[in-house]
Order: sequence, then C-alpha cells, then structure tokens
Amino acid sequence: MSPGSTLGAWLLWMPGCVVFASVLSQLVAPAGWRRALALTLAALALVVPWFAPAGTVLRAGVALYLLWTFAKVVDMARAESPRPPLFRWIWMLVLHDLRRDGYARSGAHPELRASLLSSALLNLGIAVACLHVAVFEAAAFAPAARWFVRHGTGILVCYFGVEGCLRTFEFFDRCFGLRPPPLHDHPILSRSLSEFWGRRWNRVVGHWLFSTFYRPLAARQRPGLALAAAFGASALVHLYFTAAAIGFRWSLIMASFFLLQIPLLWLEAALQQRRWPEPLRRLWTLACLVLTSPLFVMPTLVTLEGGFS
Repeated sequence: MSPGSTLGAWLLWMPGCVVFASVLSQLVAPAGWRRALALTLAALALVVPWFAPAGTVLRAGVALYLLWTFAKVVDMARAESPRPPLFRWIWMLVLHDLRRDGYARSGAHPELRASLLSSALLNLGIAVACLHVAVFEAAAFAPAARWFVRHGTGILVCYFGVEGCLRTFEFFDRCFGLRPPPLHDHPILSRSLSEFWGRRWNRVVGHWLFSTFYRPLAARQRPGLALAAAFGASALVHLYFTAAAIGFRWSLIMASFFLLQIPLLWLEAALQQRRWPEPLRRLWTLACLVLTSPLFVMPTLVTLEGGFS
C-alpha cells in the first residue's frame, strides 16, 4: 500500500471502530436483551480485522481495539448495577477500568502534566530510533551479528514503546480530568517475574487478567490454576491480534512466550526466589525475560515492519 492509501485506511478504520465501540457502550446493560445483543455484536466484530488491509500494522491496531472493546463490553455486562451513559462512554474509550479512576468518585479535574508528556515523547523517540535500527540498519551487519542487533534493538522497541504509549494515554487522560491508576511502573526495577507481571508491566491488561481470570480461581484456593488461566488468556489475546496482523505461524510463536511464563513462575515460587539476595533476584528476572524475549520481540518487529511496506 502507498503511504497515502495507508493513511486513508487508518482514517477509515479506526474512527469506525471508535463509533462502533461508542454505540456498544450505550447499548450494553447488566441484564436483559441489551446485554445479550451487545455481547453478540462485540463477539461477532472480532472477525472484522481480517477484512482490513492485509500485512499492515492497521490490522493489529483494529484487532487490539475490537478485542479491548469486547473486554469492556463483558465488564459492563458483568457490572452489579448500570452506570450512566456518559460514564459508560468514557469507560469504553479509555484504556483502563474507569471504576478504578478518581473520576468515578469525585468527577473530572483536568490537569496538564508537561513532565508526563516530555517523558512519553522521550520514550517514543527512543523506540522509533531503535525500530529504525532493527528494520533498516541491522541488515548491514554480518549474519551472525545481525540477529543480535535486531533482537537487542527489538527489546528496546518493546520496552520503550509500551512505556511511551502508556504515558501518552495517561497524559491525555489527565488533560480530560481523569485520574487513572498506575498504567506502567518501571518494569526494569522488578526483582522477580511475579513482580514484573503482577505489579509493574502494563497494568491496564494486567489488572484485567487479574480480576477476570486470576482472582476468581485464587479465591477458591487454586493459585496454580489461577496463574495458568491468566497467562493462558494472555496467550490467546496475543495469538488473536498477531494472527490477524501477520498470520497464524507468528501468532503461535507470540503466544508461546506467555505460556512459557507459567512454568517459570511456578519454578520461581518453588525455588523461593523471594529469599535470594537482591542481585541474584534481579539477575534471575532479567535472564528469564531476555532468554524468552525472542518469542515476543520477533513477531512484534514483523508486525511493525508492516508500517514500512
């Protein structure tokens, strides 16, 4: 696709997804025919990304948006009591669960955080620079070094890209008077895999996985099964949007990264890693993530390269 047609596709598809999500936010209710219809429409929409232009980042974007829309509709349908239309609409459009936002208790209080914006732009700038190296510069290296350069810069793309995106979302949330909970909490400081996944990395998805899959089973004294359910769900989420973007083979590789975290977390608990000296704890965490990271990084780079085609 030419750059012009790619931009046109984004301007057609993404606003369409937003309008669709907005309609569902007003349709869904905790019970009755509206609940059933909203859930049905949200589920049927999950096939829509395969109709978007093939081999592009747009497919991944559409898939992610519609999947998150489906998750939001499920949360709204499970709510104990109906929320006002404006609340549901904002809840649908923001990334995080609006029930955990200060807005839910005391209303909107807009604030402009220049430091948050500058941090977001810095992180996104680093991610874009690393993506340029991975896509265009790594090919100049010898085959043996090429993989390491591409993979190393790919790790930085993922880390700084997620950091920058979530800081950007938080900046705009606060501009509109929202006060979201922590969306991302310096994952590089993690001393264990459980801390990385449970407290620091992408708390938007992490909280949803915890509340939807982990907590119900953990409450029944099944922590091992709860862990497997949460990461199994995460694997399916990544399988879905990666398959839509770049095909089933790459999506299996992506999903395997999250499935591998299950035995690693079980092993971490069995080894009582929390009692180790702190340097060893950090080394364990970094080693586990870096050694398994190609399963996540390489499909991500292939997806992002679609933006240059």
